[in-house]
Amino acid sequence: MTPPPSRCTALGAPRARVSSPLARSRFLLRLLLQLVWTAAASQGHPKSGPRISAVWKGHAGQDHVDFGSTEPHTVLFHEPGSSSVWVGGRNRVYVFDFSKGRNASVRTVNIGSTKGSCRDKQDCGNYITLLEKQNEGLLACGTNVNNSVEFLGERKGYAPFSPDENSLVLFDGDEVYSTIRKQEYNGKIPRFRRIKGEIELYTSDTVMQNPQFIKATIVHQDQAYDDKIYYFFREDNPDKNPEAPLNVSRVAQLCRGDQGGESSLSVSKWNTFLKAMLVCSDAATNRNFNRLQDVFLLPDPNGQWKDTRVYGVFSNPWNYSAVCVYSLGDIDKVFCTSSLKGYHSSLPNPRPGKCLPDRQPIPTETFQVADSHPEVVQRVEPMGPLKTPLFHSKYHYQKVVVHRMHASNGETFHVLYLTTGTTSQNPLVFNILEIQPFRHAAAIQAISLDADRRKLYVNSQWEVSQVPLDLCEVYTGGCHGCLMARDPYCGWYQDRCVSIYSSQEPVLQSISPVEPHKGCPNPKPEQAPLQKVSLAQNSRYYLSCPMESRHATYSWRHENSVEQSCEPSHQSPSCILFIENLTDLHYGHYYCEAQEDSYLREAQHWELLREDSAMTSQLLGHACTVATSLWLGVLPTLILGLLVH
Repeated sequence: MTPPPSRCTALGAPRARVSSPLARSRFLLRLLLQLVWTAAASQGHPKSGPRISAVWKGHAGQDHVDFGSTEPHTVLFHEPGSSSVWVGGRNRVYVFDFSKGRNASVRTVNIGSTKGSCRDKQDCGNYITLLEKQNEGLLACGTNVNNSVEFLGERKGYAPFSPDENSLVLFDGDEVYSTIRKQEYNGKIPRFRRIKGEIELYTSDTVMQNPQFIKATIVHQDQAYDDKIYYFFREDNPDKNPEAPLNVSRVAQLCRGDQGGESSLSVSKWNTFLKAMLVCSDAATNRNFNRLQDVFLLPDPNGQWKDTRVYGVFSNPWNYSAVCVYSLGDIDKVFCTSSLKGYHSSLPNPRPGKCLPDRQPIPTETFQVADSHPEVVQRVEPMGPLKTPLFHSKYHYQKVVVHRMHASNGETFHVLYLTTGTTSQNPLVFNILEIQPFRHAAAIQAISLDADRRKLYVNSQWEVSQVPLDLCEVYTGGCHGCLMARDPYCGWYQDRCVSIYSSQEPVLQSISPVEPHKGCPNPKPEQAPLQKVSLAQNSRYYLSCPMESRHATYSWRHENSVEQSCEPSHQSPSCILFIENLTDLHYGHYYCEAQEDSYLREAQHWELLREDSAMTSQLLGHACTVATSLWLGVLPTLILGLLVH
């Protein structure tokens, strides 16, 4: 039987002030957020991976809340400034309030499903796919919802018929735009529609080829009639050359005031549709990134719409990834000035894509030209004189959110938070931190940034986590370790690495890419405490030095000789020096030194002492056990390395 149209429920107004962007990610069931900052008008030496890796355990358990069951499909809603998070799952909406500390409350709103009318009897659940704040309260829409007391009636086009279906829904006041079919069997060609507003419109079936929608936004320009809808998507490449990429990334424009056309063929269609290719390529490495994964829009702090930044995450067929940054002003200029691909005559007046004042309909000739030649010739290129990616990597990024912040000296930084399929990336300036945000390793299903409260909200299929942006407690090593992190949220104050937001006094910060540790009062790092161990001759032993910074080279030095060196690409979390057979030459002092650019610190200091013969038998047994555990520990690491690569 055919399932009923998606329906929506009002859940009541969110308590207090209840972020929005969604994200999915992960590989090998271990999800890490990565933090990168880029200084305004600053170029620095790129690093190949996050400097520090940490697990976020929360403050005394306050920052993690479990669902109580597994939720394979979720959608997250958070209103900036609120301590509450709403998560839509299967047949229910969870409400989490993090303001109550360890007693963080969990409330559920059950939304049943029409089990008698779904085709797949194994799963007749109503998966919530949309949570949006409306005048009636929080609007919850799902794939198959039953009547309830607060039921708002059928709202076709608000929710897909499957939780896996690619879709977008965009709200702008009383108007709603959607890419969702109104009926399950209403054709297979996706359209971008205005489903609520003065005139319902849809895109022509020929202007997009198998689109996968990423993000949509409304841009209010200087004149109200010039307001635009921009949506970002990728589609099949019309170039069927075997060497051409399968997909191309696009941005499309529509005039928000589009009233349709004059003829019977254009009266119900968008008449101002145009699309342009998004370029993200690096000429130096000859790498092209043509598969758009995610988009984040960062408004200009001065309210200039043209200076809004568009951060795009791209990948290529080898799953290498890049982040490119565009401006809305550049995108608008491309649509306003470019010729049309494949059209060689003079453009009609008004030109295709132009917004008209006073609710004028688009002339039929203009519509016909735009409908048959919807792509502009000029391509949208990244910001900057080189028109290159902000950074790129051999690993697979999937989602990004960006926080604009000011360091203690007032300097502006743009901090990128990325969910990624692996554990390293290559930013423009510096790659600071990698964190696992959950108590149980799992894939990130959704992410939301609250810039007001300086929090990230992320959820997996099992739990929701509240992660502060200022994770200064993860940095060890005193003042040098704090400043070497180059974390714009953190600084040194009264013998601690603290958040710049928690201190009333100025904190010591040095975010320069070059020698930040020299900003500390004592230019020399502290020496590692001496540790001693007594060992018998002919025994086996190993020394382990944790590689806290992935940007440093770690070396074991015995007297004046380097015995073992571990580069930043070293797969193990520790630099191991294994001594197969202790002789007189092996006793003495061993130093583990970490070299990071010009910064050299002593990470560990061991002295191996000779054990008397009475202890030889016992120690040999212990040493063999230690050696066995070492090789058992190394083996899975090597296997994992083979799996990852």
